[in-house]
Amino acid sequence: MKDTYLNPRQKKILSYLLTKNDWAKGSEIAMEFGVTTRTIRNDIAYINSACGNNEEIICSSNQNGYSLKDYDKAISMAKKHMNHIPIYPDERVNYILKKLIFEKDEIDIYCLADEIIVSESTIENDIKKVESIIEKNSRNVSIVRKGTSISLVGSEKQKRALLSEMLFKETNESFFDISSYKKYFSDIDLYIIQKHITEVVNKYNFVLNDMAVVNIIIHIAIAIDRINNQNILDTSYTSKDIADTTEYKIAGELCSELEREFNIEFPKKEVLYISYLFLGKRINQNICSSRGELEKIVEPYFADITESLLSSINTEYGINFLGDDILFVGLCLHIRVMYDRIKNDVILRNPVLDDLKRRYPFIFEISVFFANEFLKITDLKMNENEIGFIALHLGAAFERSKVKKDDLIRVAIVCSTGYLTSNILLSKVNSLYNQRVDVIGVFSFLEIDKISKYNADFIFTTVPLEYEIPVKIIKISPFIDENDIKLINKELNIYDKEKKTDELQREVSKFLKGELFYKDIIFDDRFQVIDYMAKDIYDKGYVLEDYPQLVLERERISSTSFGNLVAIPHPIRMNAHQTVISIAILDKPIMWGSYKVQLVFMFAIKAGDRKKLNDLFGHLIDIIEKPDRVNDLIKSKDFNDFKSKVLEK
Repeated sequence: MKDTYLNPRQKKILSYLLTKNDWAKGSEIAMEFGVTTRTIRNDIAYINSACGNNEEIICSSNQNGYSLKDYDKAISMAKKHMNHIPIYPDERVNYILKKLIFEKDEIDIYCLADEIIVSESTIENDIKKVESIIEKNSRNVSIVRKGTSISLVGSEKQKRALLSEMLFKETNESFFDISSYKKYFSDIDLYIIQKHITEVVNKYNFVLNDMAVVNIIIHIAIAIDRINNQNILDTSYTSKDIADTTEYKIAGELCSELEREFNIEFPKKEVLYISYLFLGKRINQNICSSRGELEKIVEPYFADITESLLSSINTEYGINFLGDDILFVGLCLHIRVMYDRIKNDVILRNPVLDDLKRRYPFIFEISVFFANEFLKITDLKMNENEIGFIALHLGAAFERSKVKKDDLIRVAIVCSTGYLTSNILLSKVNSLYNQRVDVIGVFSFLEIDKISKYNADFIFTTVPLEYEIPVKIIKISPFIDENDIKLINKELNIYDKEKKTDELQREVSKFLKGELFYKDIIFDDRFQVIDYMAKDIYDKGYVLEDYPQLVLERERISSTSFGNLVAIPHPIRMNAHQTVISIAILDKPIMWGSYKVQLVFMFAIKAGDRKKLNDLFGHLIDIIEKPDRVNDLIKSKDFNDFKSKVLEK
């Protein structure tokens, strides 16, 4: 690429075309920049000449106008000529949000457009996205507009919390790597902060996990940066409730060390703020294995809350966790420290949140219900990070509880080499597969005819069987070697998948309704889509009158979009007259929380079908994780075409 200079308008034209997914008419571009179509034609010719080697990154058509021919080269050229100016839409949104947080004065929109080389209409769209991010993060901050100027209004504490959320989101895949945050704090050595945190907490035997340490380091770095720029906390923190705590002593000593390191003075309110950062992040090292022992560690109030919440889960989902002491103790201890975090508005970032939502939607759904019940009891609202931590506890308990006798694969063992060998084989099968199979008996070669009355799913045999038996047969060695294990695993996996798929297809086929299928509908906002679909489900008699409100209530707690253009909205409670799945294919994708969405599955579940929710979610997640399949569904001609594609194995 030649070392050629682009003038400001040419940079803007390149940036403008990068925002377009299709052709742009020459007259449209000319109107955008207030010049003639001839000027645009000359500018585009110059941009293409800057590529050298007779290459073109912008192609032209008399009928259609202009379009990028090579998007990657256009990005490369834009970055070369625009230095640190954000290019992608997400980069621009983050740039604007950071600028709003750090600027004390109002920002002129037109100057901002010139600064990042975009049109006024583009900057207006970007500001709308910034407002959406602020709303999603539930911060008490807002963008205020005066004429052509904007500013961010809110408390210093909330601005810091919003900034930390942004940084954690941008570095999500390398959350635990401190070096990934260095670019945001050019004048602050994060490793020095980490060193002093480690020394002080070790002195007080205050144990933190890696997640908590990273959270605290970043919050303290933000605090130092904000103090250096005269942005001091304006909260009403007092030392009355925390002065005698270990957290306050740690914060005091830590701030003294950091003052020497960074030549800075922490006001008292900042020390209190840092003490609250430590509050609720300590790992409880008490060994507690029963509920009785909890009384020595946790106030009865929190044990009562835990029992009440687990009872609510049992009532709503028919899943009884009340007898799981491991869950009860761990959850009760977690609720105790979480309670302090929420009361003091301390945020603990959950780096596995997005994976949890996508990979374990049913468990996350139970956790959203849990959070809503917690709000009713305590008047304290969990954010998505906290809901994710609850999901980790419930997920582990769910795994412990989900293996039931009726769910196991029934296996008959045929072994003709004697009692001792048969017992060794039985012990080996039970040892390897006790979570998957139920051995209904060990039979000799002469007892094969008895197997039929036990309804076996498989026969594991050490001898060849020539009989015609309507049961899957696996030939193995009496001592089960590695090859046998691979063969058994393969066959059991195929059986599990086919059985679940067949059952699910029958259920999904029954739940899909042609009268609840909408194609190419036009909406600009997720809440409009939810309102339209939910009210139609009610009008057709499938649900109670409060169904639309319950779906909206659930959506406001945590977005139901999963990526790959799919959302699965549903109510916070299951009270439908009949289980149905409503489908909407939007005319074009819209923003739905953090992701764009074009395909919407709306669930209405009756109480009797609540245990099927996990399998339904699982089936849809299998579809969601395959972009080609989602695109194929979006292109469905009608309901029957869509239904056949959904039910494909």
